[in-house]
Amino acid sequence: MMNRVKLVSTVVLAGTIGSSVISAQERPRVLYLTHPAAFVHAVLPVAEEVMRELGEQPDAFQVTVFKSAEEITAERLSDYDVVVFNTTGELPMDPVQKGALLAFIRNGGGFVGVHSASDTFYEWLDYGEMLGGYFDGHPWHQELTLTVEDRDHPATGHLGPTVRLYDEIYQIRAWSRDDVHVLLSVDTTSVDLDAEGVNRADGDFAVAWTRKYGAGRVFYTALGHEPAVWRNMWFRRHLLGGIRWAAGVE
Repeated sequence: MMNRVKLVSTVVLAGTIGSSVISAQERPRVLYLTHPAAFVHAVLPVAEEVMRELGEQPDAFQVTVFKSAEEITAERLSDYDVVVFNTTGELPMDPVQKGALLAFIRNGGGFVGVHSASDTFYEWLDYGEMLGGYFDGHPWHQELTLTVEDRDHPATGHLGPTVRLYDEIYQIRAWSRDDVHVLLSVDTTSVDLDAEGVNRADGDFAVAWTRKYGAGRVFYTALGHEPAVWRNMWFRRHLLGGIRWAAGVE
C-alpha cells in the first residue's frame, strides 16, 4: 500500500499504511466501484471509459474497475491507495466490509465520491458522515454557472473564477461548511431559487468539496450526470486532481 504521511520533501509522502513511498511522479492505485443498487445512471459506461482512459496516462493513476460492492474486502483494499464510488442505493456490504472501508480511510486511504455517491447508503449513517452529506434532490438540470471557491486546489486550480456547464445539479443535505472545504458551489444568480424541489433556505449549494476523515482524505464532486461532462477536459482534470489529492500526491 502506498503511504501518505508528509516527509521533509515536498513531493514525497508516506504514512501508516504499508511500507512503500508514493511520490508525485508515481501513479496511485485506484479501485473504481460502479455498482448501481438503486437508480442506474445511463452515463456509467461513459464514466468507466473515461476512468480507464485516465488510467492510461503516465501522470494519472492505475485503475481497476469493480462492478460489485460485494468484492470489497480488507485484503483487497490493502492493494489500493484510493477508492472511488460511482454508486447508488444500499450496496450489498456486510458490517465487516463496511468496517474495513472506514478503517481503510481512517488509516490514511483516500475516498472519492462521484455524482450519485451521495445517493448511496442512506441507512448507513457513518458513510454519510464520512462523505460529508447526502443527496437531497436535483432541482436544476440545465446550463448554469458554478463559482470556483478554491483556485489553488489540484481539483480546481486549472479553472477560472467561474465555470459554465450543463448538468444535473444535486442539492445536498446533512452537510455544513464547518465540516467540509468547499471547492465549487452554485452561482445562485444563474438558477431559479424558487424552482420546485429547492429545500435549502440558506441558498448555499456546494457542488464539490474535500474533507479529512481520520488520517484519510475525502473528495466529492456532485457533477457527472451528463456524458458530455465526462468528455469535457476541464472535468477530467477536476476528477484527476481530486483523485490524486485523495491519494496524497497532489
